[in-house]
Amino acid sequence: MKSFEPSKTQRCAAVWAHRLHRWAGAALLAAVAVSAVQAQTNTGPASGEASVVPTPAASAPVVVPNATPGATPTTVPAHGAAEHAEKSRRAHLRRLQERLDTPAEELKRSCRFESEISTLPPPGVVALTFDDGPEPGHTEAILATLAREGVPATFFPIADKAERYPALIERMRALPGAVVGNHTWSHPNFHDIAVTEQLQEIDRSDALLRADAAPAMLFRYPYGNSSCDANTRAHALGYRIVGWHVDSCDWAYAGPEGLTVREALSCGVLPAFRHDMVGHVLSGVRAHRGGIVLMHETHENTVQALDELIHRLKADGYVFTTPADPVFAASLR
Repeated sequence: MKSFEPSKTQRCAAVWAHRLHRWAGAALLAAVAVSAVQAQTNTGPASGEASVVPTPAASAPVVVPNATPGATPTTVPAHGAAEHAEKSRRAHLRRLQERLDTPAEELKRSCRFESEISTLPPPGVVALTFDDGPEPGHTEAILATLAREGVPATFFPIADKAERYPALIERMRALPGAVVGNHTWSHPNFHDIAVTEQLQEIDRSDALLRADAAPAMLFRYPYGNSSCDANTRAHALGYRIVGWHVDSCDWAYAGPEGLTVREALSCGVLPAFRHDMVGHVLSGVRAHRGGIVLMHETHENTVQALDELIHRLKADGYVFTTPADPVFAASLR
């Protein structure tokens, strides 16, 4: 691990480079990028900082039932990836425009973006999270990689898909240290549906999760779009709301052309990483010195990038846990 310790100014510059999509445009992103690159010379937790969570022993890999040993398959079937990418693109670009057009006080008062985490994560700790499963073919490959590397993860499945593929949900739960949270029944954009529908989405998913097992009391909004009424219902049911420090933007990396400028801004992707998803996630984790990472089971590029991402995070000295770990308490709502 490198011993270089960045100054507070350098670290703040890197963090804000990954948050500029919340309130600024492309010119400001370019202005901060130089400082962010300097901060990235620190590739892992600070020298002398104790790891908060023990990493699983490499000599005793975790085994998921029926997981196939060996490398993750290089080709897996696509399952609605194009539709998911388009819906995600529209939601991200709409959020970017809304942030540029709407006063911050109004956005806060309306609770529209509760998934955006403003607090820094515990240093040296990463929580990998996977939304929108289960996806036959993709889910098994992700679980096999996590099991082989001894890495826990958090899954936020869409409940109507979970009902169709209960065996895959059981395999998620069988991964030691893994947790399964509430991600609504059908994954609607809460900014486009009535409050009554929002509450039904949360309640119906909650009922399914509780019928199968005691759920991890974690809730994540589809597309990260929230409302005050939905917050109240989720909290009344006992959930903590889970956002993310680093958005992998995996939906935008599916094609060879890379991210557009607006897509990059919407996810906090620095110009150097518009064709490099693993590089972008590493850059975001390094800037925050850890954090909750958002990914999706829907996309093949996520499945294929996972092994490299885990290896590079381990090489930097990061350890893995889930948002249910008390060390992430300050990052949840």
